[in-house]
Amino acid sequence: MGRFIFKYFNFILLILAKVLSVLPSSLLNTLFSIASSMPTLIGVGIRYVLLKSISPKIGDNVYIARWVVIKSPSKLEIGNNVSIHEFSYIDAKGGISIGDDTSLAHNCSLISFEHSWGEIDKPIKYNKLLLSPIHIAQDVWVGCGARILSGVSIPSRSIVAAGSVVTSKSVEKSPGIIYAGVPAKKIKKIC
Repeated sequence: MGRFIFKYFNFILLILAKVLSVLPSSLLNTLFSIASSMPTLIGVGIRYVLLKSISPKIGDNVYIARWVVIKSPSKLEIGNNVSIHEFSYIDAKGGISIGDDTSLAHNCSLISFEHSWGEIDKPIKYNKLLLSPIHIAQDVWVGCGARILSGVSIPSRSIVAAGSVVTSKSVEKSPGIIYAGVPAKKIKKIC
């Protein structure tokens, strides 16, 4: 149903995104935050248009559910047919790309940076951030409550089990693997 509706209204959504893209990014980010609580397909459409006007690449038929928080959307790229469900948190400060046909279940977190702690004369929260991008390939399913940390590249046709914490040491380069646990480990090859 969603693909049909998107296809029908795609032209209008693209025009709206183009028009809004001339507004300051701080205003667009504020409007996106306000729109995060809007219900129904109208809310989905508004979030899509705002995100498309801010981000360098947002594909077709992208579903951003209510209560999704997106920080640094100008460094977020999303492919076609992607769904990001309720209460997910995405901080793209270090860069995040999400491939086609990928789904993030509710309450997922993607954090593309970490704190350093080497400057002992400053509190840790004021130490330099270490930015490292997250790449999620196409056809990936991320289960509810999963955490994907900076520097992670998840290959295509993979599954991250619910509640898993994926670090850069967790993931192999070959596609078609189920990862689970804290920290996540290879559980099974699926193709």
